[in-house]
Amino acid sequence: MALIELKDVAKTYHIGDIAVDVLKGVDLSVEAGELLAIMGESGGGKSTLMNIVGFLDSPSGGGYKFEGKDAGHLDDDELARIRNQKIGFIFQQFNLLPRLTALENVMLPLVYRGMPYGQRLNTAKKVLERVGMAERMTHRPPELSGGQQQRVAIARALSGNPTLILADEPTGALDSHVSQEIMDLFLELNHNNKITTVMVTHDPNVGRQCRRTVRMTDGHLVEV
Repeated sequence: MALIELKDVAKTYHIGDIAVDVLKGVDLSVEAGELLAIMGESGGGKSTLMNIVGFLDSPSGGGYKFEGKDAGHLDDDELARIRNQKIGFIFQQFNLLPRLTALENVMLPLVYRGMPYGQRLNTAKKVLERVGMAERMTHRPPELSGGQQQRVAIARALSGNPTLILADEPTGALDSHVSQEIMDLFLELNHNNKITTVMVTHDPNVGRQCRRTVRMTDGHLVEV
């Protein structure tokens, strides 16, 4: 059974009296354990598609099933539970809180699960060790390099043991050497832990290393 199933998904935004069709009948199936790259030019609909897959936005038309369940029949509480417990989000600009340490940043999402402090602490330490940040746990984001901050962001996404990781341009703010280090980490996590990963990227080198690549063009999705 596919983890993600999109069928004829459309998304239209209204700006005054103007309707802007961002997604135009997108079909996409992602199996559990896949590492998928979504490529394409800016404005093609990639981030909109990711937002719908991550339940941060809803489609204007079509259907979406997650783990076999019709997303259109899920209430707000159930959608919030899926976002918190099933999906790990990673962004280009890291989105770390600058006044918190790496450890505190990774612990933060676990607060919303009601996890006891001791368990949060142990979980955050383990995932930071897992991404090679054991020696930087007490450092704050301004004291870390871009690659280190992205490792913390990956640890934060992993802390809840997600079924799915959604990564929006995770190497876009990094130089080529650090970008490859981060990509190696994604490959390792996907291979060893079978974590389904969907990644938006402009970088052909990143796309080539993924198990499967699709391309967004003017709101349409094409297999590569």
